[in-house]
Amino acid sequence: MSSSKQKYQSRLQELIGAAKEMNIEVRTEKLIREVGYRVRSGRCRVQGQELILIDRDTPLSDQIDFLSAELARRQDHNPTLAIQPGLPAED
Repeated sequence: MSSSKQKYQSRLQELIGAAKEMNIEVRTEKLIREVGYRVRSGRCRVQGQELILIDRDTPLSDQIDFLSAELARRQDHNPTLAIQPGLPAED
């Protein structure tokens, strides 16, 4: 695995950990595509539990952008949470 991909993978895991601390379950899954509709990552509630589904077939950078945006949106409702947005810093 390349160093860049490891950084992205690490950043995604950091965000998933932050979501867990916020009591949000995050799952990366293969979202099935069919003719007639477009599949995308999203957030929902299942039996009262917040859940974020991330399409694992999208590039890591898009997964990170999506999850950091979702967590930032949640942070707006709770300013004491500290989520750093975006992609890992390049060396």
